Amino acid sequence: MIISRSLFLSLLSVSLVLVQLIRCQSFRPAIRVRLNRPVFDQASSIVQGLVEYEVPRVNIPATRQCFQEGCVDAHSFRMSSFRQPSFVAFEPHFPNKFRIRVTDFDFVVTGQLSGTITVILNIPITGNVVVTGRSIGVSALLDLQKTVNDQPYLRFNECKIENGIVSTRVANMGLLTDTINQKFGNVLSGQSKIQLEEAICEHMNRLTQQHFSTRLARIPRSLSAKELLEIIITNNVKKSATSTATNFATLVRQKRATTTSDDYYDDIEKTEGKPAKPTPNIPLRKINLSRDDVINFFNIERLSHILIDLTLLDAASTSSDFSLGISGNVFSSRSQGSSPYQAPYPFRIPQNTNRRMVEVVVSQYSLNSLLFQAHRTNSLIFHVDSKTPGIGNLLKTSCTIDEVCIADEITKVRHIKTVYPNRRLELIIRSAAPPTVTVNTDSMTVSMNGRCIFFLEGTRQKIGVIPFNTVILVNMKTIGGKLTGSVTIQSLDFTPGVDFLALSVSDLDGLRRTTKSALQNFISSATADGFTLSTASMHSPLRLSHPEVSLLPNALLLQADVDLYRTLYSARKSRKSA
Repeated sequence: MIISRSLFLSLLSVSLVLVQLIRCQSFRPAIRVRLNRPVFDQASSIVQGLVEYEVPRVNIPATRQCFQEGCVDAHSFRMSSFRQPSFVAFEPHFPNKFRIRVTDFDFVVTGQLSGTITVILNIPITGNVVVTGRSIGVSALLDLQKTVNDQPYLRFNECKIENGIVSTRVANMGLLTDTINQKFGNVLSGQSKIQLEEAICEHMNRLTQQHFSTRLARIPRSLSAKELLEIIITNNVKKSATSTATNFATLVRQKRATTTSDDYYDDIEKTEGKPAKPTPNIPLRKINLSRDDVINFFNIERLSHILIDLTLLDAASTSSDFSLGISGNVFSSRSQGSSPYQAPYPFRIPQNTNRRMVEVVVSQYSLNSLLFQAHRTNSLIFHVDSKTPGIGNLLKTSCTIDEVCIADEITKVRHIKTVYPNRRLELIIRSAAPPTVTVNTDSMTVSMNGRCIFFLEGTRQKIGVIPFNTVILVNMKTIGGKLTGSVTIQSLDFTPGVDFLALSVSDLDGLRRTTKSALQNFISSATADGFTLSTASMHSPLRLSHPEVSLLPNALLLQADVDLYRTLYSARKSRKSA
């Protein structure tokens, strides 16, 4: 029994270890960040300014040096002379470290001496000590570590005086001056070099923690999907509602007025899958969405609980750049549950000939995990009513000959305008399964299964439900600070399970085609001028500029330049001014 129990405990321990190993395999980075050489050029300039200002103010502690003849206390040190270094660098260092190099500087440090030496008799002594450094070089190695709270910080691994000469002599000690310098000069110089090395390195470490690690701690541990969407809305959506849309009904109004209803529906069938073409006298105008329009369509607050994990997982460096592996896992603060998708492995930053200062590669895994969590928490809910630009007028149950509305698109039940005369419908669209994204070079495909629920506007009276699936192709590039491209609805199909006025899927085919055309027109109009890429509205400690977005196989590439000085110090200044 004892042997069996021991065997059971051993197997249990092994199982727990295996489970832990499997769990560790899931901690693979799904986001990669690369800091390129210009980042380190800016960092070097900042470090150079700190060295030039702070090193002359280095605090050298008092020390006691003992010899066979007695002990001497050296204290009240100050740097009386300092020549600025000829070269200062903050740079990546293989395999995963940073290096600070301060090269070719001179200094003179003076201090006071007091003590007692024995030359036949105990003789009290006082005087001065002068430490001189010529062509000194200091090198320090640092790596990126995390606290128990996953906050990153820079840790000093090694720091030393590499080059130059440090010499020490005493002065103002009367007849003993030359004797002490001759007998103890080498010992004093060696001890002084060690003491100065400790003082300078400790000072550099303190400055690194104060000026870099404290700023690293401000980087958020996670980023909500709401914040990402908020950036797009703030930069591209007006605050006031100024819609100048030419909706689908307007585009076909003149043509329909001069033809029979049968001819009109025949034309719709002939042009299935294509956006409705405006007549030459009615140009397609851009839809200017207001913030209220966007919020009415989709409440971005629903995404505030969906978070992208920014935990640091690994780091690597070359002679010209430094790369970070970020978790990229997506989770909800409201519920438990992990993504069913597998993080890519290995996941590397691809070659890029047009590098900005900072590159961020987001894997397809993170995008699909975000959509999975949004669906899982019922966050993908869209709302369409009469206020929706470009589409709202289609939702009338009764319309004149100059209008197009839903009653006309359902040819078999035009009596809807008799049952619900002069009313408007309201739509709730929600995902029926997690949408998926497939990313390729300069394009991505979004697939979604959903359900469209119809209500009488302003009431809770349900009219029906239409399940559907759709595939959307998005082409995009960054040109001149704008994200440009096209969005094409490749397919929109109503699927079995329709519960809408006792109609079948085939009965609703006219509505399907018209809806697809109206949506395509709406999307094309709303995206005609592209989207302005700006980081001004980002609530982030990073001061970024010139952002670019591009699509790669199975990944999204985000690039930007960074003002490192403003990143490190602007937040501090704003707090002081407040």
